Formats: sequence, structure tokens, C-alpha cells
Amino acid sequence: MKAMKAKFTEVKQPKITLTFPGTKGEIEEESQLHKYHTSMILSTPQASILFDYGLKHNPSLDKKINEFDAIFITHSHPDHYIWTVKEPDKKISVPVYLTSVTYDYSIRKPDNYVIIETGSIYTVKDIKVQAFEVIHSLRCPAVCYRISCGKKLLYSPDIVDIKGGKDNVLDGLDLLIADGSSLNVNMVRNKDGQLFGHAMIKTIVNWCKKYSIPKLIITHAGKQIVSISYEEAEKKIIEYAGQELDFTIAYDGMSITVF
Repeated sequence: MKAMKAKFTEVKQPKITLTFPGTKGEIEEESQLHKYHTSMILSTPQASILFDYGLKHNPSLDKKINEFDAIFITHSHPDHYIWTVKEPDKKISVPVYLTSVTYDYSIRKPDNYVIIETGSIYTVKDIKVQAFEVIHSLRCPAVCYRISCGKKLLYSPDIVDIKGGKDNVLDGLDLLIADGSSLNVNMVRNKDGQLFGHAMIKTIVNWCKKYSIPKLIITHAGKQIVSISYEEAEKKIIEYAGQELDFTIAYDGMSITVF
């Protein structure tokens, strides 16, 4: 009898696409690449989530804001949370996930809100999102979001460090999306023993090296990145990262299939 060849079906990884409607921090400076406040859209075959919705958001978001399955807010600074300053022009019906601290900060509130607890996992179709407290602002405490959707990602556009330590949050990541407020200028401050501000990209690159994170996307561009060319910024980061780290500087409107 003739032996039959076994047939194996290749299991393809579902596509994960990231789109960055805006990539600018809360600064006056802007450029053609960095004009709108930082936000990110994560799209999988089943779901689409918007992370952060600030005052100077990309106008393209207004037309499709209710098409997302959910909105997750990191903190109540106005470049991330429009309700801090005003009610959005268009009524938002999709659920807005945020911490109680962020919810309580402003008299303006999303109509359809979900109060989240740090450490708890929230499932939106095929995406799992887990919040962790970060060191960033004394008045507006922030969180980062660890995301599982076939791959493991971390979205942390404003960060000095992670409260309770980085090991459990950064270990095993496939991609880090992080703070671009400073290339190499120290923006960390200390008030009564409490740190606040922004980690340097140089520091964040070292996190990637320490925790073997293979991919890095820089967003929330600060003055240093906005005031120089894209090529100059890339060259600076290569000085810190070498050739072993796969990194991208996000710009307004950038859409990339990361896996």
C-alpha cells in the first residue's frame, strides 16, 4: 500500500493593525508629521479599539467615533481626554473605559462609561486589555495598557516608570508603544519624594534591551522630535538602540500591520 503524505494546515496569525490618528504631546510646537494629539487605533479581525481621545484630536476621528468597539483612556490630561476641557461635539455611544480617578477629575463625563480597576482584565471581542498604574503626573494619575490579541503589546504614551515594578508588565512583550516626549533631555521631576514627568527615549530603548522586547513604536512626540526631521530623529534613536531593535517613530495618519 502506498504511504499517504500527511497534510498540515498552516495556522496564520490574525493581522494586527495599528493606526495613529495623532502623535503629538501636549506642546505648542507642531509639524506636518505631528499636528494632532496622541491616539492609537488597534484593529484585529474582530474588533477595533481607540486608545485616548484628546482635545486636539485628528478630525477624522469625529466621523467614525461610534464605529469603535470601545475607547480606553490613559489619564485626564487634555491631550488624552477631551472631557477634561469640553464635551465632544458628537454624542459618543460606545463604551469609554477609564479609571475612577480619571472619571472624577472633570465635571464632564462620557455617557457610556466603564470604570476599570488596575490589574483586572477587560475583554473586547478578541482583545484583552489590562491596566497598570504608571508614574507620570501627580494631579492626573495615568495607566498604561497591556494588550493581548494573539501578540502582547503595551501602550504607554506618558511614562516615567511603572508602579510596582516593570517585570510583570514588560516581560514577554512583542511590542512596546511608548513615550516620545524627550530624546535625551531629562524631563523627570521630584516633588516631596514623588517623581513625575516623562522618561527619555534613551531610557525606553534600554527597557527594550533589558526585557528583550523586539519592537518599539515611539509616539507622543515632544519638542525634540517635532523640531527636527524624521531622518534626524531616527538617526538619534539608532545611536541608542543600535541595529538590533526594530523601531518606528509614529506620525499622524500612520497605519502599520505589526504582526
